[in-house]
Amino acid sequence: MVTLFEIIAIFVIFFTVSYLAYYITEERGLPRWLDYKPWVCRVCLTFWSLTTIYTSIWLSFQCLVIGMGGILLAIMNAIAMLIDQKQRTVSIDDYDKIVGK
Repeated sequence: MVTLFEIIAIFVIFFTVSYLAYYITEERGLPRWLDYKPWVCRVCLTFWSLTTIYTSIWLSFQCLVIGMGGILLAIMNAIAMLIDQKQRTVSIDDYDKIVGK
């Protein structure tokens, strides 16, 4: 049976890790020893951190709801972030059209 605690735990972990990934990649910058893929971009850092945490919770505490729900949320978040990143990126050809070159 799914409890309210499990659902709240999924979202608390998600928002905490998402904020920390944003802060580390966008505001503070990665430390030199972590400055390589898959850690260098926010999408990758968020996805792999969330997946690792939720898998660890699932295997350590046998909490299937938090594990599978969190992994599903991490996958959906990564897809949404990639789609958003693609929509915000302007190609060189589009940029030339805008600028008028």
